[in-house]
Amino acid sequence: MEELHRVMSYPKFDFTEEQKERFVNIIMEIATIVGITNKVNIIKDDPDNNVIIESAIVGNVKYVISGDPHLLQLKSFAGVKIVTATEFLME
Repeated sequence: MEELHRVMSYPKFDFTEEQKERFVNIIMEIATIVGITNKVNIIKDDPDNNVIIESAIVGNVKYVISGDPHLLQLKSFAGVKIVTATEFLME
C-alpha cells in the first residue's frame, strides 16, 4: 500500500487527494492483504518494486499488471507473469 500511495503521488498522474483516497478504499475492499515471508532483491535499479514481486509470490497470483519498466523488464519471476494492461487484456 505504501508503494501504491507513493506512485499515485507522481505528478504525471495528477490525482487529487479525494481520487487517491477513493481508489485506496476500493482496493482495500477487494484486495487480499498478505504478509511478506521472504524478501527478494531482483530489481536492483528500483528496489522499492521488490515488494510488488514479494507480495505476488506470497499471494500466489498469476499476473502483475504494471506500467513500470523495471517490473516489465523481468517479464516473469517465480511463476508470476509481469505484463502491461494491454498485454493482459490480450491474454
